[in-house]
Amino acid sequence: MKAKKPGVTTMDYSWLEVDSKACNGCGLCVEMCPLDVLWLDASVPYMRYRDDCWYCGICVAVCPRKAIVMTDLPYLIR
Repeated sequence: MKAKKPGVTTMDYSWLEVDSKACNGCGLCVEMCPLDVLWLDASVPYMRYRDDCWYCGICVAVCPRKAIVMTDLPYLIR
């Protein structure tokens, strides 16, 4: 993971960002992910199996703090 700006963690691919200051580590995104590609690391979600992600957006939709943002979809879906 690389830091994009303070408090925002960008996962290995640029389409999913997690605001670590907004994230409360509840794990709802991990629990609701239909493919189990998200995991928690230090109470912040990360995409462990990114090649298996369907980009369904469930993690974004269920986040109560709106800490996950899908910024750009991979070129394969465009």
